[in-house]
Amino acid sequence: MKKLRKLFTLLFALVFCILFTWGCGKKAAECPFTTITWEHTLEDIQELEGTDSEAYDSTVYGGPVYSYPKEYDGLKGTVKYSFDENDRLVSMAWMYETDDSDDLLAVYDQIHKEAEDMLGKSGFKYNSDRFSDLASPGDVWYLETGNVILNTVDAEDIKILQYSFLHPDVSEGNPQDSKK
Repeated sequence: MKKLRKLFTLLFALVFCILFTWGCGKKAAECPFTTITWEHTLEDIQELEGTDSEAYDSTVYGGPVYSYPKEYDGLKGTVKYSFDENDRLVSMAWMYETDDSDDLLAVYDQIHKEAEDMLGKSGFKYNSDRFSDLASPGDVWYLETGNVILNTVDAEDIKILQYSFLHPDVSEGNPQDSKK
C-alpha cells in the first residue's frame, strides 16, 4: 500500500510539474519586428534604423513619433516609435498598407497566427456580437508587460494593418473583465 501511495504521489507531482511548466511556458511579449526594447532611447533607435526618419508630434502620447521603412515577415511596411512627453518610448508599431482586401486579410491571418503562437489566445472577444458589424478584424492581448494590439482598417480608400506593442504604463486592462 505504501508503494502505491508513493507511486501515486510521485505521479501527481510529475503531472503537476508538467502542467505548471506548460502553463508558465508562454513566451514573453517580445516585439518581433524590432530589437528595440522599452529601455532604449532615440539614439539607440537611430543607431538601429538610421537617422533618416519621418518625425511628427504624437496626439496620443504627447511626444514625438519617428517612422522608418521596415520589412517584416517579407512585407514592406513602416515601423513607428512613439515617445511620451518625457522622451520615454511607449509604443512600437509596424504598419502594412495594401490595395487589396484579400491581401490584408491574409496578412492579418498570418501575423495573428504568429502572435497567438508567441502569446497564446488573447481572450479578447473582438468578434463577439458587440463587434459583429465590423468588417475589419482585430485582436488585443492584455498583458502585464504591455498590451499587444493587432488591428486592421479595410475601407474603400485605405487598407492598413497595424501591429502594436505598448509600454505597460500606457496599456489599459481588458474592458471585458469588468463585465464578467
